[in-house]
Amino acid sequence: MASPSAANDATFYHYKLIRKIALRPESKYSYMATALLVLSALYLIYEWPGLIFSAIGAVLMLLVHALVLRITVRRVDKISEKRWTFRQDWPWIGPLPIMDTQLSLFRRLHFHLFLVGCCVAGLFYPWAHSSLVIAMVYWHLWLLTPRIKLLWSLRREHKDGVVRLESKEVSYYHQ
Repeated sequence: MASPSAANDATFYHYKLIRKIALRPESKYSYMATALLVLSALYLIYEWPGLIFSAIGAVLMLLVHALVLRITVRRVDKISEKRWTFRQDWPWIGPLPIMDTQLSLFRRLHFHLFLVGCCVAGLFYPWAHSSLVIAMVYWHLWLLTPRIKLLWSLRREHKDGVVRLESKEVSYYHQ
């Protein structure tokens, strides 16, 4: 049996649920529908090269997101590096946390990601086919849209809170 002083010295992390943000299925389907609409538009304007460059743009943006997040997490908070992985559950597509993550870290990483992604797409502008640049910008913004929407809804919350991303809802906790 444990002594009373050992029980008092134990550290417990208590998180209080502040908000749950439900992810409506309609939002998820409209999010995926926009991807199909842009693919259709690129096909109508540029024909087959539009689809090919769209696929290349999506892969390039996913690689840019993975690289930027990996470098930034390693530089900012090496401990949480293993908490981030590639996710494929709607609307969380791309490199995202699989465990709870600090809201301040999430904000900081996505600020860096937004800027660097736009710059990388801009670097292709003078040399690449216009459909590739359009696709890169679109896929960059498309991948970030659910995250930006989440950050916008949590803009007034404390920085030291914790965010948990799930496929059907987002939970925000505070210590």
